[in-house]
Formats: sequence, structure tokens, C-alpha cells
Amino acid sequence: MTNTNTPMTGTRWFRALLALLSAGWLVPMWMGVRTLLDFVELELWPLLLQQPELNSFPFIPFAGDCFAVAFLWLAAVVFGWSWAGVGALQKR
Repeated sequence: MTNTNTPMTGTRWFRALLALLSAGWLVPMWMGVRTLLDFVELELWPLLLQQPELNSFPFIPFAGDCFAVAFLWLAAVVFGWSWAGVGALQKR
């Protein structure tokens, strides 16, 4: 049985890097969700209880930036895998 993988795509390092790039969008998404939850806990609840503001960190803009990065990354991953899938189908 012959190996049809090219030298670059057949290595474990390449496959590991591809897996990290494919799932890496989850990190900024998690950061955005965590930031929103921190906003609710540290800013919104004290505001509703009429307590003084404790933080000056821009929670909502930072969470929005995290979501923007995550969705752009996800779009790039979907495009890349779609491109690879179409290429594989055309080789058949």
C-alpha cells in the first residue's frame, strides 16, 4: 500500500497545527462569553443594587472585539475547509 500524502500534509505536526487552527476560534469566543459574564457579575448586579461602580474596564467593547475575532476566524476556517472539500471532490 502506497502513501498518497504529500510530505507536508503527512506529518503529525502539520495535522496538529491544522487541528489547532480549525478549533482555535473557540478561545476568543470563550473570552467574549467570560467577559460578558464578568460584566453581569461585577458591573450590572451592583448597578441594579444601586451600589457604586467598582471597575473602569470596558467589558462590552472588549467582549465585542473577542466575538468579532472569533467569528472572523470561524469564517476563515469554514472557507478553508469548504475550499479543501471542493478540491477533493474535483479530484475524484
